[in-house]
Amino acid sequence: MSDESNIRFEMRKVTAIEWVILDHSVPRDHPQHTVACVYEIDDLEYDVVWLRDFGLAEHYMSPAEVLDDLIRVSQRSTRSPSRRPVPIPHRPPRAERIPA
Repeated sequence: MSDESNIRFEMRKVTAIEWVILDHSVPRDHPQHTVACVYEIDDLEYDVVWLRDFGLAEHYMSPAEVLDDLIRVSQRSTRSPSRRPVPIPHRPPRAERIPA
């Protein structure tokens, strides 16, 4: 599990078969502090209820896979590399017709 090198997300065990994933970049009292709930279905199947849209799967083989996948996706850059701005043609304003 990658949580040793990760300071943003934390997985906490709530019960014997349930975990929550918390996002420490969001204040504790903010509704988006809890990112997901993970539930054990059987020894090799875990279901995830995502409370924020990361575009990730809903079924995993371990809770560690859920956290690793979340960390991997969150580390991807969402910004495209810098480029020149798209030129916008400059035209004079349209003349309004005033009714006579």
